[in-house]
Amino acid sequence: MADRVVIVDGDSLTAKLMCFALEDAGFEVAVAMCGEDAFDLVLTRETSLLILDINLPDTDGFALLSELRARRYAGPSIFVTARGGIADKLRGFALGAEDYIVKPFEPLELVARVACIIRRVRRADLMTMGTIVRAGDAELSIGELSYRSDAIDATSLTPTEMRILEVLMRNPTVAISRERLIERIWGYDFIGETNRVDVYIRRIRCKIEPDPDRPRYLHTVRGIGYLFRTEGSIQVDLSATPRKLKVVQAIPA
Repeated sequence: MADRVVIVDGDSLTAKLMCFALEDAGFEVAVAMCGEDAFDLVLTRETSLLILDINLPDTDGFALLSELRARRYAGPSIFVTARGGIADKLRGFALGAEDYIVKPFEPLELVARVACIIRRVRRADLMTMGTIVRAGDAELSIGELSYRSDAIDATSLTPTEMRILEVLMRNPTVAISRERLIERIWGYDFIGETNRVDVYIRRIRCKIEPDPDRPRYLHTVRGIGYLFRTEGSIQVDLSATPRKLKVVQAIPA
């Protein structure tokens, strides 16, 4: 199946040029002329890569990318725009764009950059498939979206539940704040309440804990966030005040 690229550009001639070049290279292409039309195209079908201009009729590309990230689009993106100032470039990369191309551009170069980014993202995804994360007797299979421990048989997880558990299990006995979990799972530009994390934690406990009301693995650290601890690991005083409990903010990728 061909990789699908979504183009968001209010200039119809530029959009057609990119569309023709990408389709000629074998990509499936969808085009939106404004930000409002982009949401259905990006969020309702699998999107391999997003190309967007900054100057759009109803919004700007920066705001659009931020909103798409908040709505859980996690794929790669490229800005293709006439705005070539260093401040705009830095802002684009700060939002997580993989590339920034200034108009006018060479269509074949754009195609090459799109293909390169998609290949790189696919390699990264393949590297994580089949990865096993272990913490004590608990085991998280990322590729299979499953978790098991000495206390329960293998249970299935959703992708979001898996990502939350992965962050916590890669940092056993470390208290991770709700804000840090949001940054890692939903992105730095997430707009919403931190209680979203609490909702997912309750769901995860129902799946991995023998008694969700008395957690054996996934503990709440008062005033901070959550901690994954297994039998035999370093004991942590979960009743400690935030001043007494060290919170490690640097989380390995």
